[in-house]
Amino acid sequence: WQNDLAAASKPAAMSATALASAGVDSEANADDGLRKDPIDLDLPPWQRGRYGTAVGRAVHAVLQYADLRSGENIAALSAAQAAAENVQDHERTIEKLARSALRAPIVAEGIKFEHWRELFVAADVGGTIVEGYIDLLVRHPQRGLMIVDYKTDQVPEGDERNARLARYGTQLAAYGLALEQLLGEPVAGGVLVMCRTNDAALEVPIEDWAERTEALRRSLLVSV
Repeated sequence: WQNDLAAASKPAAMSATALASAGVDSEANADDGLRKDPIDLDLPPWQRGRYGTAVGRAVHAVLQYADLRSGENIAALSAAQAAAENVQDHERTIEKLARSALRAPIVAEGIKFEHWRELFVAADVGGTIVEGYIDLLVRHPQRGLMIVDYKTDQVPEGDERNARLARYGTQLAAYGLALEQLLGEPVAGGVLVMCRTNDAALEVPIEDWAERTEALRRSLLVSV
């Protein structure tokens, strides 16, 4: 009966971001817009307080509808999304971050092949419905199915960056498990596209993809 209680107490559905945040101090590691600790003056102004979350949402919205080949409509989309998020002073920042994503190889090359944007996935993995939105899914002829996730946070090298990248890895692994369950075919890997205002977005492949996804799969299995 203890196993039954454990299974019954397990959430019926979890988002990929919730899985990534499991076991993390939510106060210390909350998204920028949810932080309650003092403002970090070393962060760029657009990352402080609620602006970090608002700018991030705006960039994702721009990239959902942008012409990823030419980028010709990014300026107009950035202005519209800055107004929608009430961060008009950061319109140019939103535009620069979005344009940087187009220069990441996985995006620039990936859109030449079959691809999907803002793809909602939900599937039963080990008795838990795993769900979330994939920013960009690319069917690469050599690499296979690749999950691409845009990030706009700017974290300097160090322990916090490493911890955050690890959480992002879990997030993408969750997307991968759900997608594999839906499609019946393996997902080859995941890539973070870390948007920047002063250069092309930094591309960070998720390391140990197969081991990471298998570990997450095992953790989701319902005890019987």
